[in-house]
Amino acid sequence: MPETDEAGSWLESRRLIISQLSSMDGSIKELSTKIDRFNEAAREKAIDVAKEAQTGITELNLRVAMLEMKAKMWGAAIGLVAGGVGTIAIDIIKRAFDH
Repeated sequence: MPETDEAGSWLESRRLIISQLSSMDGSIKELSTKIDRFNEAAREKAIDVAKEAQTGITELNLRVAMLEMKAKMWGAAIGLVAGGVGTIAIDIIKRAFDH
């Protein structure tokens, strides 16, 4: 009789182990699915952030280019005015010495 109880106990233990392993397998698959969804969401969010950053960088580059152009135009205008003032000053000085 003890052998039968041991065999029955072993069979019951085996069933419980298989049941637990099956349950764990299901949990692992569910966790894997959740991780895959999380990774996909994170990937999409990273792409969105990268697009926003690229848009911001493009806008910043445009603003810098516009400021450079503005600085060059101001430089040219100041150079032109300074050259004109210099020319007029020299002309006035020449006329003063000629008389």
